[in-house]
Amino acid sequence: MTKFTDKALTGYPMAFYFTAMQSFDGRMAEVESELPRLNTMRQEQHRLFLAFDTAYKNSLKNQLSDTIKKKDDERDHIAYVMERVAKLWGEKLDDEMQAIHGRRVAQVFKDFDFRITEALVAENAKIQNIEQRFAEPQLAADLAAMGLTELNRRLSTLTAEIIQLMNQRSEEQSTIIVGELKAAREVLDAHYRAFITYLNAVQELQPEEGISQAAQYYNEDIRKIDIQIAQSRRKKKDEDVKPEDDSQDDSQDGEVTPVKPE
Repeated sequence: MTKFTDKALTGYPMAFYFTAMQSFDGRMAEVESELPRLNTMRQEQHRLFLAFDTAYKNSLKNQLSDTIKKKDDERDHIAYVMERVAKLWGEKLDDEMQAIHGRRVAQVFKDFDFRITEALVAENAKIQNIEQRFAEPQLAADLAAMGLTELNRRLSTLTAEIIQLMNQRSEEQSTIIVGELKAAREVLDAHYRAFITYLNAVQELQPEEGISQAAQYYNEDIRKIDIQIAQSRRKKKDEDVKPEDDSQDDSQDGEVTPVKPE
């Protein structure tokens, strides 16, 4: 009869630990047994996993995220309008004295390869650089000639607000939310270790086919997770040595990718 692997999972990164606990919870749900203690421990394991699941979800999101997204959407719309207006002034106006305003402003966006689809941190940095250019007398006059001064002011203000909110979000996530997640994981892990010990004792004294099958499947899940962890650590080590080289593919058949709670 197969027994459960009794290795400690305390060293697992959070995403991989979540995947392991999700797998164990699912495998045990499929076991049919009349052992009262097994069913009691299974119910408690599931309850603790749900509490951990909630804490994990909370660590991946934050109330400030919605506010940041709304401000970023507004900022993207403003930046898009400013860039399009400048480009059209430069391309479509016959009056060269007017067209030059648009070409100079459009060139700034081009110089920084600005795209509204970039990650927030990258977009923040590029807009800050663009704003430094737009503060120059000639470009400030160009913006005024096209009626874009107020939009540019709003663009700068939104970027400052987004940066402030992102810093605030990071501080909150690193205190209360992370503390709740750590506590939930510790309680779950303690029960998990006791449950594994009990299941393996059952397999020694009165083995059951259902437990044996669950152990076989779960042990394979853990083996795949271990491979994935080793790959991710090796890849990170390679990136630390050669950050510019991302051509190596460490994927293997049958790997388990850590999942986020839905």
